[in-house]
Amino acid sequence: MKESRMKVLANTNQGKRREQNEDYYYVSDGFSNYDIYMLADGMGGYKGGEIASKLAIEAARRYIDSHFEEIEHSKEKILELIKTAMEYANEVVFEKSKSAEELTGMGTTLEICLIYNNRAYIGHIGDSRIYRIRDKFMRKLTTDHSYVETLVKGGTITKEEAKHHPKKNMLMKALRMWRNSRT
Repeated sequence: MKESRMKVLANTNQGKRREQNEDYYYVSDGFSNYDIYMLADGMGGYKGGEIASKLAIEAARRYIDSHFEEIEHSKEKILELIKTAMEYANEVVFEKSKSAEELTGMGTTLEICLIYNNRAYIGHIGDSRIYRIRDKFMRKLTTDHSYVETLVKGGTITKEEAKHHPKKNMLMKALRMWRNSRT
């Protein structure tokens, strides 16, 4: 039987309008019986975006690493673990945002992809995205939690209009502004 190998590439870029990079990512080292890939994009325009993204990933990773072996490894339990890890990361970011005035309002997106027994389990909040590339075909697996995506889904604007909409970066969900909602 041919062994399937997944290629993982990770890179961030601060973009043309930012003074600093607010992205943070984590790629697991392959030493456990599962792999984790995470990406967080600190919310631009808010103080502490780079702090929020790093805190979120570190908190979610620690939570998953410390609880994975305790759970039943069914689809439902793994997805519940990811959701709980995201809720924990949300609380960590929220508490940190209260610690200093310059961090008030900080937030981040968070993407988690956990691979176990050749299956991918995803947690998603914000407008960062997870794609699957297979046989040279790329498929988006997540839906943006943005104002513009809401307009597109509702038929108010087209996907083409969304690309140039003045509020295309306005998030409806992100860590620090998310409370008890489904991922």
